[in-house]
Amino acid sequence: MRRILFLVSVLSLVFCSCKDSHDYTPAILHIEENAFNDCFNVSKFNAEHETSFDGEQLRTMGQHKFTHVYVAYGGKALGVWELPCDVPILDVPEADSLEVTITPCFKKNGQSSTIKGYGYIKSYKVKTKLRKGITTYITEETMHKFFEYHKYTEFKLVETFLQNSFEPYNPMLSVANFVSKPDPDNPSNRIGEIILTGDSLFSTFEVASQLMRFDVYALTYMEIRYKCENDLNIELYAPNYSNVYACGGLFATDEWQTVYINLDERLGNIYSMGAYFYGNIDAKVIFSGDRLEDKDTHYYIDYVKIVTGPQP
Repeated sequence: MRRILFLVSVLSLVFCSCKDSHDYTPAILHIEENAFNDCFNVSKFNAEHETSFDGEQLRTMGQHKFTHVYVAYGGKALGVWELPCDVPILDVPEADSLEVTITPCFKKNGQSSTIKGYGYIKSYKVKTKLRKGITTYITEETMHKFFEYHKYTEFKLVETFLQNSFEPYNPMLSVANFVSKPDPDNPSNRIGEIILTGDSLFSTFEVASQLMRFDVYALTYMEIRYKCENDLNIELYAPNYSNVYACGGLFATDEWQTVYINLDERLGNIYSMGAYFYGNIDAKVIFSGDRLEDKDTHYYIDYVKIVTGPQP
């Protein structure tokens, strides 16, 4: 009996010594859905980039609608999370504040399952207090004007529809163009509107931006905030290649949507068809759409931004 009790005691000591004493209580980083809506400080953009954007353009350059976020802590990636999210962080030391890498992300080409980090930010690190068992909140107030654009960032187009820079692509086929009007939901904001009615001369529209020169080796995205009653088509027209190239389309929606559409891949494909322009290509963006059968059809765009810069 004594031998059995002795063995039980030994085994108890062994099991107790093997028990994991590590504290796995995480700190929680809660990131709200609208945390990055106004996260860019553009007050010094004109001075640092030698540009002359007006106040409305600068305000628009500061606006974003990111859908995901990449988080890293202590040099370790914690993954990409869809907003809003609760990110558990282990091994948080007893310190006053720590740096967490937070990179806002978006769905590539608006509809894709591929998530991309926004590559035009000067710095990604956020210094915040973290405590085991405590939730730390990252809100719109936390990130308000936190980021700045990288010094190599260049905006090729910032269309706010205070003064519409689009024009009919081919007046022989359509003369419809955006009309600037107050946003019914926010009268201080201007939006572009195209209406195709039964009395319209044509049942389609096709409008083109100004001609822009792109570096085919740069990272180039178009950001557009829109809503429309029929699908909106997006194309690139490169005069030196005498053709129009599809970039995809946006589905009809009765709510405002913000999407980020990759242009550098398409520009690279066009350039490869006749690479004799020394790394640059001139192109216009074309928007087009059709009238729904027996129904007036509305297209609205709040803003269009085309931003480019060196590949990270």
